[in-house]
Amino acid sequence: MSDLDRIFSELSEISLKLSDLPEDAYDERAELEGRREALHAEAAGLRASIGDPRPTPEIETELESLRERLQQIKGSQIDVVSQQGGSALESAGSAGTFDINRQIAAGQGAAELEARINDLERVLADRADSGS
Repeated sequence: MSDLDRIFSELSEISLKLSDLPEDAYDERAELEGRREALHAEAAGLRASIGDPRPTPEIETELESLRERLQQIKGSQIDVVSQQGGSALESAGSAGTFDINRQIAAGQGAAELEARINDLERVLADRADSGS
């Protein structure tokens, strides 16, 4: 497992742990969020130093796949507007629905996908700027 794979795996675990914590677990939440920030910084340093040696079409294919996956995650979330129609979640209110959607996104690694998408877009933009 590469360093970046290890980092992304740990970030995913942290997201799940954060979504499972009770609201009053301030110390644990602060510790996990601190670790998440440290991992983001570590990943940024590795990505900057490694670059991406793959051909541009391969990067574009991965980027498209990640965008599709992110859309699937967003599609699996609860539509807040239609939720006002009176289902079991109505008692949770809009705030509850937003929290559930946040947990869905965290549990499926949406933040990590978005970070990877941004990285690949940056690689492609750098290549376009340099004419590669």
